[in-house]
Amino acid sequence: MSRMERSALARDWTSFDPNAYLDEYYADVGPENVALLRFLNEAYRQMPSGGTLLDFGGGPTIYPLISAAPRFDEIHFSDYLQANLDEVRKWLTKGPDAFDWQAFVRRALELETGRVCTLSDIEIRESEIRARVTRLLRCDASRAYPLDGPRVSYDVVLTNFCAESATSDYAQWRSFIHNIVSLLRPGGQLVMSALKGATRYSVGPVSFPAVEISEDDLIEALEDAGFPRKWIELRSIPADRPTRDYQGLILATAMKERVEGADRS
Repeated sequence: MSRMERSALARDWTSFDPNAYLDEYYADVGPENVALLRFLNEAYRQMPSGGTLLDFGGGPTIYPLISAAPRFDEIHFSDYLQANLDEVRKWLTKGPDAFDWQAFVRRALELETGRVCTLSDIEIRESEIRARVTRLLRCDASRAYPLDGPRVSYDVVLTNFCAESATSDYAQWRSFIHNIVSLLRPGGQLVMSALKGATRYSVGPVSFPAVEISEDDLIEALEDAGFPRKWIELRSIPADRPTRDYQGLILATAMKERVEGADRS
């Protein structure tokens, strides 16, 4: 019996288990995760240092922040589920049962520096991440302004496996993308990872719905949301094991169109 046949499709998010998700996708630094770490490092290095980055829909993970920490003055982290925010808070506060991200930090540092790193290097970077993350926020991509709290515009919005993993409806996915990128200031930059060719994804014994998208779908959605095609860059990688419920990952960066006279507030 296939994974798809034996997994029940969830109808709400109460059954999402952060620990099962971490065990399923981040138990090791396999080819997909190495590609993600490399992509994020390269994306951040092409941006001016300073400013504030928002991680939108970050789930229970901190790996996208490893190479971001030295590049930004401040990082705001958001997710729809309180359980995911609690999991990230547990790591930030060095909770005894927090997920161990040291293997990911080690690999990210090796990609950044091209050398073997020490335990001291890892601990320094972990401290830097903890110092840079200044806010944990609830988010909801279905809302026109999708963050709790006062309206803010960000220099960089990072979103990984969020919009396409929150719905099976294509039109709703397009709306989610539009709402998420509305958080960028004019001229701000988007860093995004998305599942390619997925109709679901598994978390332990439960599967959650996803919308099936391709590179062309993502380009069209980003253009419609205010990103000129010349400022959108995409690459794709295949799924790293046949048991995955998706074909691969789409990795994208894009710059939002500038508006004459717009400020950064």
